[in-house]
Amino acid sequence: MIEADLEVQPGSMLPFQQADSPLPGHFPGRIGDMLTWDESQFLLVVTTGTPLGAVGFRAEEHSAQPPMQAAGWEQCQEVSTRFESGEVLFRDLDANEMLLADSLISRPGCYRIRLYATGRDSGVELQEAGDDLVERYLMQLWPEGQERSAMPLHQLG
Repeated sequence: MIEADLEVQPGSMLPFQQADSPLPGHFPGRIGDMLTWDESQFLLVVTTGTPLGAVGFRAEEHSAQPPMQAAGWEQCQEVSTRFESGEVLFRDLDANEMLLADSLISRPGCYRIRLYATGRDSGVELQEAGDDLVERYLMQLWPEGQERSAMPLHQLG
């Protein structure tokens, strides 16, 4: 489990990449998505609403698909991923370094990832780590036997 205030990287991104992967040559994403996956780069990107500052982030690895948690969240999206290493870390793309020692996953394999968000549309321009952060994320990860299509971003409640 990871629970931290993460500094948003340039381009309104929270990039997570398999350890020992080369610096990404391009960034995945489609307009409107908040969660994108690029298998060729083992790169998972959360696109934030704020371009600068910190956001609240929590990641939970589950042994099986957890129930949906719509209460308290405004948006949700899911993607399938496949990692060849058990180390998937938060990365600073400008400095080419890993920013957290904690991995999103405990072992390699195929995972389904569900991301919840609140405050992405709040218009808050700069929040600092340690503040009562308006923009927050909950990422749930669990092993999956067969890859499924991405679930488009949708509004909750």
